[in-house]
Amino acid sequence: MTSTLVRAVRWIAIAAGAIGYPVLAHYSAVTSAATTFPSLGVAVSLAPSLAILLWLTWRSPMRPAMLLLCVVAGVLLWGFWGVLERNFSWVYFLQHAGTYVMLAAMFGATLARGRQPLCTRLAEAVHGSLTPEEVRYSRQVTLAWTLFLLAISLISSALFFFASIEVWSVFANFLSFPLILLMFAAEYLVRLRKLPHRKKHGILDGMLAYWKTPAARPGASSNSR
Repeated sequence: MTSTLVRAVRWIAIAAGAIGYPVLAHYSAVTSAATTFPSLGVAVSLAPSLAILLWLTWRSPMRPAMLLLCVVAGVLLWGFWGVLERNFSWVYFLQHAGTYVMLAAMFGATLARGRQPLCTRLAEAVHGSLTPEEVRYSRQVTLAWTLFLLAISLISSALFFFASIEVWSVFANFLSFPLILLMFAAEYLVRLRKLPHRKKHGILDGMLAYWKTPAARPGASSNSR
């Protein structure tokens, strides 16, 4: 019962963060808070990066070195806080567009000759060996995700530079994630047509199986098929 309660609280916290963060980010960027309370914008814009840094520090086998890095980051933030208050919208932008560029690069790099496409690796983690048709399809899916993620980043950049901050914030905070869900749904429908006899699993199933199965990690099966 206790473990069930812990899981429920964890998922509630995740849901609250997933809903609350974009609302708070939008509020801090486009309302009067952007000028009257810029520290809120700095804090919210940096929160994801700092949370990742703290998580990596907690999990790192080199914790003293990571703690030193946290101290250095804290000193830099203290020294440049005024600059960040005047330019925190750039932090939002670089975080949003940069994340999608990095994800696109992660998918796209596996399409190089001699590499195994990422979606092929994820599919193998769930299904085991794949047929040539499935290998071909999973490669196409990897390319599709690469182009999709790159498109999100390019749209974010275009809106940030050529539209108002309000328009950019709506796209970044409220439309990006639904577009990802739509991409998942579209890929699933295409897979139903292309591979009607394959047991249905999503890319998220592949990610979970990939991280839980050591044999599926990079290096165990890295040759392109």
